[in-house]
Amino acid sequence: MISVLGYGYQPAVKRTPREEAALRVRILRGMHVEDVRVRTRQEMGDRARELGPVDLSMNPLRSYVERRGTAYRTPPAVFGLPEELALALGDASARTTVARYARIGARPMPTRMSAVSAEALRYRLAANWSGTLIGWSAASERPFLEAIPPEALSVEYHSDDPQAPTVIRHRRLRRLGRDLVEVEDLYDLSDLDAPVFAVLRGETDVTDEALGDLAAAARAYPWRYADGRPFHRIVISGDPRGPYEGIELVEGTLRTCALYTHWGAAVRDAGWPQRNAIGLELEGMDTHSETMQAGVSVGPESVLRWRHIDPERPGMLHQFGPGFDPLPLHTAIRSYAEQLVSAMGLPVSAAQTGGEPTETERRALAEAVAATYPDCRAHDGLVLRRVSAIINRETGSTLAETAYPVLYGPEVAEEFEAMAAGDGSADDAAAELEGARSALDEALSSDAPSPELLRAALEAVTEALGMLGSADEAR
Repeated sequence: MISVLGYGYQPAVKRTPREEAALRVRILRGMHVEDVRVRTRQEMGDRARELGPVDLSMNPLRSYVERRGTAYRTPPAVFGLPEELALALGDASARTTVARYARIGARPMPTRMSAVSAEALRYRLAANWSGTLIGWSAASERPFLEAIPPEALSVEYHSDDPQAPTVIRHRRLRRLGRDLVEVEDLYDLSDLDAPVFAVLRGETDVTDEALGDLAAAARAYPWRYADGRPFHRIVISGDPRGPYEGIELVEGTLRTCALYTHWGAAVRDAGWPQRNAIGLELEGMDTHSETMQAGVSVGPESVLRWRHIDPERPGMLHQFGPGFDPLPLHTAIRSYAEQLVSAMGLPVSAAQTGGEPTETERRALAEAVAATYPDCRAHDGLVLRRVSAIINRETGSTLAETAYPVLYGPEVAEEFEAMAAGDGSADDAAAELEGARSALDEALSSDAPSPELLRAALEAVTEALGMLGSADEAR
């Protein structure tokens, strides 16, 4: 049911926050075929049934996310990250990359964590928020990370701290007996002295059935820092309280897909000349038994024979141009899609530049991407802190349970440039030298060290010694 106001359409019932988040994630994943079918019916009525397959090739929301969500394309640099923690998180960085980052006293972010953080960023850009689950695998005895789309989460904030979530509900599948059923994992920190974890099926507590022998430990809430303070093992990034922010881009994406589907149908069904016969009759015509349409099947080798209906009034053949001009309409739809992305702060005009961004577009894109770094830094620092705490509780390790500083993209390049220019104090130079020596020791301890790795490690040591000498001269 829709209600019309002036022109266009207006949904009679607004989507709930969970439905809105689910729609955005479907669009991001390219799984919004049925949503576009609904939109084409709303825009075109019964004609939508004649359009054929849905076309999803224009996706402004995904384009916006892909253009802004580039923080993890270059491995972020994490400072103070212990090798134990990096390997536990599943780091598959090349040794040359590790040695190169050691020159600035950092390690590349563990590859598995980088992939999960990138997925969480995509959800955050598309739906304004997301979650990252930190778990412990008893089978592999190591932590794991999982990005959670926002439609699988519900978050409550209490007034005493509006920035920290108090209650988190995670909808997921768990095995109850022989069946996989949807349940809700409840994390409640309303009372920090008595934190609550439970597995709920509706209003029924099924923690014992779902977790078996692990239920008692889960009820005791094992996710705590060294001082005993509990924390959520799901890190929330973004703000769940703005579920409809950027809805213009979502609605515009559905409309773009509907228009492009209509455009494709027009190319297929109306992109050819209309031929007419006046006062002529085609010989050899047959009639279709179901549609009662009269005609004849022809191919390139066919020669059609016409006869005059009235010999005294000779007939004629006439051809009209195509009833549809695809180029201007395609240009209009593409311009509409580009304007949607531009309205979100990413100016783009592929038609005018041939796809190559202008200097204004490059600057605007760089600023938009850099604006994601603070949220990424807060998210990744908190994830690393809580992963360290979980490892310490599970294994008895003594990893530092603090947020680790992280640099992204151009920030990493600037750090390398500053190091090459000799900027920094003697303490910084000493730290660089220590990291470079560690990388060299690791390379030499290998059974068959590669020449590239040794060269990179030796260059790092040389540069670190140069930095230390420059710092001594400055003093």
